[in-house]
Amino acid sequence: MAERYLSSTQSVSFVPAPGFRVTPRVASLALPIILGLGFALRIATGLTQTHVLFFDETMQYFEQGHRLAFGSGVVPWEFDDGIRSWLLPGLIALVMHVTAWFNDNPMLYVGVVRTICAALSMVIVLIGYRTGERDAGRMGAIVTGGFCAFWFDLIYFAPAVMTEVLAAHCAIAALYLGEGPRTTRRVFWIGALFGVAICLRYQYAPALAVAAVWQYRHELNCWQWLFLGAASVLLPFSGVLDAITWGAAFQSIWLNFVRNSLQGIAVASGTAGPCYYMEYLTIALMPMPLFLGLAAVGATRFPALAVAAVATLVMHSLLPHKEVRFIYLTLAAAPILIGLGASQILGLLASRHGSRAITVGAPCFLALSAVASWYIATTPLANRWSFQRGVVHAFLAAHQEPGMCGLQVRDMPSWESGGYTYLNRDVPLMFEPYVPEVRIPGVPVPLHFMVERQGGPVPQIRSPYSHVIADAAHEPTGFDPVACFPDDARPGEPELCLFRRPGGCP
Repeated sequence: MAERYLSSTQSVSFVPAPGFRVTPRVASLALPIILGLGFALRIATGLTQTHVLFFDETMQYFEQGHRLAFGSGVVPWEFDDGIRSWLLPGLIALVMHVTAWFNDNPMLYVGVVRTICAALSMVIVLIGYRTGERDAGRMGAIVTGGFCAFWFDLIYFAPAVMTEVLAAHCAIAALYLGEGPRTTRRVFWIGALFGVAICLRYQYAPALAVAAVWQYRHELNCWQWLFLGAASVLLPFSGVLDAITWGAAFQSIWLNFVRNSLQGIAVASGTAGPCYYMEYLTIALMPMPLFLGLAAVGATRFPALAVAAVATLVMHSLLPHKEVRFIYLTLAAAPILIGLGASQILGLLASRHGSRAITVGAPCFLALSAVASWYIATTPLANRWSFQRGVVHAFLAAHQEPGMCGLQVRDMPSWESGGYTYLNRDVPLMFEPYVPEVRIPGVPVPLHFMVERQGGPVPQIRSPYSHVIADAAHEPTGFDPVACFPDDARPGEPELCLFRRPGGCP
């Protein structure tokens, strides 16, 4: 591809106040320290907390990767109907294949996948650092990058194996690269990043289109390269892949839209009011008024990112089915905008009151923000860290049981279970009660459920089993308890226990 400049973007940078200097040693260590701190926080929380971020993380991604890698897994209706892409499960299956050479512990491949996701999430910290450096020098880099390194939502979502999270990282990287000089090669790769984001989470496409129109409104000659870059990803990884795996190009996009938006399956899964996301943000961005003000200032420094964040929030607020992860693009953009806003305010104060405003103000802002982040993570949103912990521990305990010939799971639907992801044993997995088909009023297509093992369905009634996972209050007759596990995210609910039949299978 011939290298040709399409345009050149200019950004007005903050000029440090007289007397304000950063020593060369601090300047050289700032980025490695911030990246190291951010990654350490993400790894520490991601690998030490045995929990599930969202149900879909297990059933839609890890479980389908397990089916590809080992031939066993729960088949949810989405993969029976064909509304999900095999792209992410396929990548997870590769990791599972590799880790199986070393150990069969389920937490090994879960940990490796989450570590990879945490490493990819560092792009947000790096972009925060670089945008802060562009606008306010080294002070802006430290403030914005540091804020992104320890902010709660970015740490919590970092190891998440979720398409919303991975798509947001690609989208923000594309918007950041669009702020620099625009050569044909650069714009092509920006388009490719947009393509990856849309391939992973097509629901982000409208918001990203609005942001791209804003960012390239004066450079019409960039659009052909943006489309070419996006097509280079969407055609093979959505069009061709879906045609091979499902029999129709782009099926995971258009059929997903038909089922959830037109036929109402998403609405049947649960609805929330239009203020649902704003209510969450009042907790996640505490103190809300201050951070909103700083983000508004930061939006003047990175308007395309602000447009994408606001458009994502508004568009998803209009949809009846809501989950916090759906607006991760907004949650990931907010710390960058807040950091940029704080840097601009500190720069303005320094221009009026001298460099002391920065040497005192920047550490105070970061320290208070770190305290706020810690408080949010440990008080109003503390239950997040133990979500489904009891389920995971129960299935991990079953994985270690000798002589198991089958496992029956009671008192929970299949989509809330640990599945073969955390069992990782070549034995029949059964659910009681067994509901092979669900019909939703007004939806013409029934939703099917199946457990697959060795390429075929597992009989849910006739298969023998030696172990049972059930609530402690429902001890099965003829079984002895092995261990019980509380779920701190469900206070007052009975513990989940693993039971063993004396003498093994009947």
